[in-house]
Amino acid sequence: MHSAALSHLDPVPALLARVRAELPDAFPPDRPLRLSRAPGVLDVMGGIGEYTGSLVCQAALDRAAAVALQDRDDREVQVFSFNRLDEHQPFTLRIPLDALAMNSADMLRKEFAAPGRTWAGYLAGCLHVLHARGLVNLLDPSIRGMNLALHSTNPIGAGVGSSAAITVATMMNLVDHLGIRDRLDPLQLALMCQAVENQIVGVSCGITDLIASVSGHADSLQRVLCQPHEIQPPLPIPRGMRFIGIHSNVSHDAGGVQYGKTRCAAFMGHKVILDKMRDMGRAAGRTLAADPMHGYLANLDPDDYKKYFRPYLPASLKGGEFLLQFRGTIDTGTTVIPDEHYPVLSATDHHVLEAMRVRNFAIFLEQAVPLPADSRQRGGLLDKAGHLMYASNLSTTNDAQLGAPECDLLVKLVRDRERAGLYGARITGHGCGGTVAVLADVSPASDAAIVEIMAEYERQTDKKTEAFLGSSPGAWHAGTMIANS
Repeated sequence: MHSAALSHLDPVPALLARVRAELPDAFPPDRPLRLSRAPGVLDVMGGIGEYTGSLVCQAALDRAAAVALQDRDDREVQVFSFNRLDEHQPFTLRIPLDALAMNSADMLRKEFAAPGRTWAGYLAGCLHVLHARGLVNLLDPSIRGMNLALHSTNPIGAGVGSSAAITVATMMNLVDHLGIRDRLDPLQLALMCQAVENQIVGVSCGITDLIASVSGHADSLQRVLCQPHEIQPPLPIPRGMRFIGIHSNVSHDAGGVQYGKTRCAAFMGHKVILDKMRDMGRAAGRTLAADPMHGYLANLDPDDYKKYFRPYLPASLKGGEFLLQFRGTIDTGTTVIPDEHYPVLSATDHHVLEAMRVRNFAIFLEQAVPLPADSRQRGGLLDKAGHLMYASNLSTTNDAQLGAPECDLLVKLVRDRERAGLYGARITGHGCGGTVAVLADVSPASDAAIVEIMAEYERQTDKKTEAFLGSSPGAWHAGTMIANS
């Protein structure tokens, strides 16, 4: 698919200019270039509930990764990055197509784990996955090598899907270059990108960032029901409203110790609840063969949870004691450590109630869409949606134990300025830093309030911050384009 509109989306023009100016030997100007782009992602509501089956609502940002591709005369793949080391000296790595085809994912993961090489796994790993899935035969001698160049405006560690955008932009470029797009749909593309991150780079990421980067729409939220990954119709953002991201400049770490501990505790809570459900079934003379929650805490009714199951959850449970009684959890992403103490009650509280908050948030936002901007009813619905964001942030800090003081400060500064057209805010993604999402109207007053918040935050913390203000289409909708000399 060729997209003329792509040429105007950042950072495509900057990438094209730098490739032409700085890499003329690798990218001869007499050969066409294929360009692709994938946006970063703002987790508006639900992100941490991905693994417990929640609805997740995300915005595709105007920050993005762009990739340029050009054929080579040999069978080598050479990757360049304008985002590593010296900004004025692109970092490069070369690898044969045969090696990407014949080496296992484990072998490639070890190869790319070497210092200074991990970034290249996001790009070259896409070719291995395409070969492993049978979509292209890299051993076919008619397939030529290629040069790939990357330029991204997504800050690393901000929790806005910087790695997802790189992988999606690369995969999008390759499927168009190899002529296999008509054999795929957006979900399949996102699943292949997840395989790159999980298998080649060795990052245990979920799929919602990837889906939003692939199939997100400008000025709408991408909805995904994570059971395991059902792409739902986009949720329009009410006219005159927007979602803004404010980066705390505290590095977001999805693989942190506390994140794994909270995730494991939630699955321990799921197992305790399921055991209690079976006890209740036996007491009523019934045998409970399957899981009424279908494997997801998000499916547990909050009122039933509070009435029937919450009283039986321990506030803290040692891993060894849990294993003796329940043997293990259904989660393949975490391991119960015998000597670790897990906050089972608070983690389960967060996930059951967060799923309800996200459902209601989407309902309130959807109900506000058709109403006039000056409608009191619309204002009330937006207030409700915003307060659910505040509640989500409080629960992430107190129950999930994944907050960050700096992000809590940003949320407080937003709340102090609600009269300026700010409705709600919450820490995004897996917490522990990163970015805060803000629901705001489009007005000079809210613009000024955001500037004030950033200035006050920098004054109190000594940390520089930045705002993500715009949205843009996902890679599937933007497509790719050919640039000639």
